[in-house]
Amino acid sequence: MVSPNIMMAPGTESTLSRDHYHAPLFVGLLLAIGLLACDTAGPTAGSGPEASPVSLSVSAGGGDAPGSAQAAATSGLPETTVTDSNGNSLRLNRVELILQSIAFERADDDCASGDDDRCEELVGGPIRVSLPLGTDSPSVVVDTTLPVGTWEEATFEVGETSDSSILAETNFPSDASIRAEGTFSPAGGSAQGFTYVSDLGAERELEFEPPLEVAKNEPTNVTFSVDLNAWFRRSNGTLVDPAEAVEGRRFADLVEENIESSIEGFEDDDFDGENDHEQDENEDDEDETEIEVGLENNGPDPDASGDAEYEQESDKREFSVEVEDLDVGTYQVVVDDTVRGEVEVISEEDGTEGEVEFRDPSEPGHPALEFDPRGTRVAIVQNGTTFLAADMPTQSNDDDGDDDGDKDREIEIEVDLKNTGTAPDASGEAEFEQEGDRRTFEVEIEDVSPGIYDVVVADTTRGQIEISEDDDGEGEIEFRTPSVSGHPPLTFDPRGSRVAVDMDDVTYLEVNFPSKGDD
Repeated sequence: MVSPNIMMAPGTESTLSRDHYHAPLFVGLLLAIGLLACDTAGPTAGSGPEASPVSLSVSAGGGDAPGSAQAAATSGLPETTVTDSNGNSLRLNRVELILQSIAFERADDDCASGDDDRCEELVGGPIRVSLPLGTDSPSVVVDTTLPVGTWEEATFEVGETSDSSILAETNFPSDASIRAEGTFSPAGGSAQGFTYVSDLGAERELEFEPPLEVAKNEPTNVTFSVDLNAWFRRSNGTLVDPAEAVEGRRFADLVEENIESSIEGFEDDDFDGENDHEQDENEDDEDETEIEVGLENNGPDPDASGDAEYEQESDKREFSVEVEDLDVGTYQVVVDDTVRGEVEVISEEDGTEGEVEFRDPSEPGHPALEFDPRGTRVAIVQNGTTFLAADMPTQSNDDDGDDDGDKDREIEIEVDLKNTGTAPDASGEAEFEQEGDRRTFEVEIEDVSPGIYDVVVADTTRGQIEISEDDDGEGEIEFRTPSVSGHPPLTFDPRGSRVAVDMDDVTYLEVNFPSKGDD
């Protein structure tokens, strides 16, 4: 494997190798970051007639969303501050990591010859790097070259180093891979200085979607972005004290998992800090949205079914609800606990059906669409009884693939619940399964004290697990659709939502449930 030429900042030490590496996305970021704050020379002349310039850029921060990473200037030095809705705040003055290696891998078509030297290009490492605080803008930190062709992924690694020259004249521990300094200010309390140290060994792969095309004499840029906003944060959004995240303390595993998942990388030829290809897709679809969801049967009328659909095109919006096989009569359409209209179910040749369509701008014969159903609960109710209901997604069906074929697939998603530290021995897992029209969602917990625990999905209590003295600290609940006696109906979709096990408003276990699983 031939290493490309790399132009590094003066004084930056790096060791290149011809060994075959398997390392993660995390590392590439680190390489780039370490060279930040140093002047880099221009791009190299190239390693051959088929090599083309490739720059690596880096950005840090969490954007402009509430509670995200923001640049601060109170000290006159670069720093990043993150906050939460409870009034806690955390200021980072320095974040350093040890990069082990970074490599790019060609697409399969370019590796048909089986020549490993053609399939992978090693960039460099190990190196001590410092994250750029106080800005969200990407900065070019490495100018290198890659052979012309298609590159489908980058692999990176971060971990401890035995190279004493990298740590010379620094206070970076020799047995650590990450070091962060700053202050934590609890709500209503005074700022407390902290130094967070971890020996995390992280491996992560970045797949370029679509693959990265390196063309002759056409410069390409890859930006690596680290979300510092996510590092010291629980899944419910609240910040954790970094003093409680060091090895042996209750949030140690949580923060290391957050760090591993906080890095992303993408092609960014216009240096705006955003994925070029996502922008293209957004530009194509920004004025067109289509969301459709099947209404789940709540049990009172086992034959009933229906669906809800939201469409937006330019300045036109529509929200329609269709139901079938309900008894003839008038039913209320309830959106986010508010009655928005009525649907009249009538008898037809093939059974009963009814439909209502809200429109904006308003049109004769259609109620006005004066609300946004996305992200809310939609229900069909009569005399206080809910017959059909569903949680309306917030994004278009196309974001997750072909929704029409979703019910024809078998889906299984299983994830461990994370312990928040309230009951150190507690553990649990959550599992979602779909096969045809049958869906189940199960939550199991172990090693908890007797009591009644709330199962909370997307900030809504969906059921309870009762643990008695005779249960040995174990319990479970299983939601099902179609509804089955002895099991609560599955009238919601847990995918992409926060799932938590609470008692008396205290969270014992929690996780951000994945939106996709194995087919």
